[in-house]
Amino acid sequence: MHGSILSLAAKNSDAGTGLGPGGQRVLVDIDTGGTMTDVVVSGPRGLHSFKVETTPHDFTVCFRDALAFAATSLGYHSAAAFLVDVAQIRWSSTITTNVLAELKGSKVGLLVTRTFENSLYGREISPTIDRVVSRTNVIGLTSDASAQDLVTAVRALLQEGARRVCISYLGQYPENVEEQRAKRLIQAQYPDHFLGAVPILLGSEMAQTVDDTTRTHCSLINAYVHSELATSLFDAEDILRDEFGWTGPLLIGHTNGGVARLGKTKAIDTIESGPVFGTYGAAHFARRYKRAAVIALDVGGTTTKASAIRDGKPIYLGNGDLLGIPVRTRMPLLQSLAVGGGSVAKRHDSGKVELGPESMGSAPGPACYGLGGESATLTDALLCLGYLDPETFLGGRRLLDSSRATGILAEQLKYPGRVIESMAEEVRDEAVARMSELVANVASASGFAHEDLSLFAFGGNGPMFGALVCDRLGIGECWVFGLAPVFGAFGSAISRVVHVYERGIVSQPSDQRYQTVASNAVVSMVAQAAADLRAEGFELSKAVFEVECQVVDSQQNERTVAAGAIDPAGDAKEVERNIDAALRQFRDAGETTRIVTVVVTASYPLPAFELKPYKKRAGSQKAAPALSTRNLYLSGTWQTSSIFDWNRLAVGQMVQGPSLATADALTCLIPPGWCLEVDQYGNGRLTRIPRLH
Repeated sequence: MHGSILSLAAKNSDAGTGLGPGGQRVLVDIDTGGTMTDVVVSGPRGLHSFKVETTPHDFTVCFRDALAFAATSLGYHSAAAFLVDVAQIRWSSTITTNVLAELKGSKVGLLVTRTFENSLYGREISPTIDRVVSRTNVIGLTSDASAQDLVTAVRALLQEGARRVCISYLGQYPENVEEQRAKRLIQAQYPDHFLGAVPILLGSEMAQTVDDTTRTHCSLINAYVHSELATSLFDAEDILRDEFGWTGPLLIGHTNGGVARLGKTKAIDTIESGPVFGTYGAAHFARRYKRAAVIALDVGGTTTKASAIRDGKPIYLGNGDLLGIPVRTRMPLLQSLAVGGGSVAKRHDSGKVELGPESMGSAPGPACYGLGGESATLTDALLCLGYLDPETFLGGRRLLDSSRATGILAEQLKYPGRVIESMAEEVRDEAVARMSELVANVASASGFAHEDLSLFAFGGNGPMFGALVCDRLGIGECWVFGLAPVFGAFGSAISRVVHVYERGIVSQPSDQRYQTVASNAVVSMVAQAAADLRAEGFELSKAVFEVECQVVDSQQNERTVAAGAIDPAGDAKEVERNIDAALRQFRDAGETTRIVTVVVTASYPLPAFELKPYKKRAGSQKAAPALSTRNLYLSGTWQTSSIFDWNRLAVGQMVQGPSLATADALTCLIPPGWCLEVDQYGNGRLTRIPRLH
């Protein structure tokens, strides 16, 4: 089943379906989620957007489907003809995120320093144990382990099913002599030109930080998710070259909000790349709307994510978190929740409804899809509540079976004294409670007060839940977007090539050379960044190299200090002067600081789509006309509600709840007491209707 053009495309493009003359001006951005794959095509005729179903058995199938459906919908006779006009393709995904969230990765083995087999150098048992790596697949060795000890350990890991082996010893940064020795000994026994070769990942090469746990976690995560992603990416590149004869750049979305060539991408670089692009799309509008404190809520078919934006920029932390696995490296403040439209609903022995982490995805999908799904899901509950139209779901491509949804909910969530609508509302309320907790956690981590917040809701299900979450948390406004169903792909469409390099600094403030150590590290990373950009075919004259220092003050508070842009031809002395100037603010205040990490960000501009505002139509009324009415189950009762066509809402028109504003792949719920007003970008602002006292 292929996707459909989202009706929002008509608002941001000229009349007609073709993109006009070629000339290598068309940009394609693809975002593969756990349930749907989103496509944005931007070029001389504006922006067009589509959705096709994700094919988790083989992600290249939905990649090919996305290109084929876009080509047909835009008037091309084939995908190959379409690709003649395509200058670049950017592909982001939640492939690796979902592999980690659903624990479907490869079996890995781990060699660590003896006595740290369970803690992995932390204070407690590592959250990766019996999740990313089996307890039986972690072997502790002494630093002077013999070649025979190493071979015996690796053989034991292979017999337990491990297909990749990570080595992460204590204290192996900045020098990693012991890990390199172990790697050489293992590879001598299992050379890479034999079928029995064993891929070896060193913690010291996966994360250049003094934190032993971070190095270990990063190597484990990369090994765990690598195979699934690598197969998809390499196959996609082969399809473009061999099947379609396309030789343009396939750029892969990274967690840093940028893209890079396949050859410069590690699996761990891509974790949460789709959601991060959604964050950057939200930051784009936060700047336009001049909103200083924003929480971005991305609700998809498999997971829900929340991120934070301060003064128009995504918030990054020195201490990150990858689905509950801590890493002391620069990561966006983005937290995930295994709740989405396909999340399975169950009733616990206590009588409480639970959602996830299991998801039915797009295949077989929720029970109401009629494709063999035998579990009640959040989508089934929303259909029972009247929030989804069974005839027009995804533009009518997927007819929903209301009786099947009702039957599966009654069968699996039955409870004395509960009617089916009440059970469906329990499922909805559990989703709202979980999403609200996620938003509150991210707001707290950002230092945002709820009364100062704006919530930006997007993703396939974000507009459905945005106002409900705001109601629960006391947030005053929620923005929903015409591009909400493809918001990650939109964020990709405005992205740049970005490489981020980090280096831990082990010198102490008492060491007079610590700034010199930091500046030498910066020069080394800039040289590496320049080499990587050149290898990708990008001109250094257009690249920007920026430096940041993560410092710890005398109170052990971590801060990020910008040290400015530098010339790649500059020397260490120039960099040291920049770092010294950046730290002067602390010296002037009498504070003692220690540099713990230096970060170099190298970026290169790409052609980007600019979303243009459209004008208010002459004679448009303030109150929008409804298409029809439908009963919605809200607050324990059926309420007659108005249904509006999102695409017919003009600039400045208002919709009061209870009502729904819908498009092919978008359903925005306006609860009682709320009002939606449409702006010049095709977005809507949800606010509470003032109560008269």
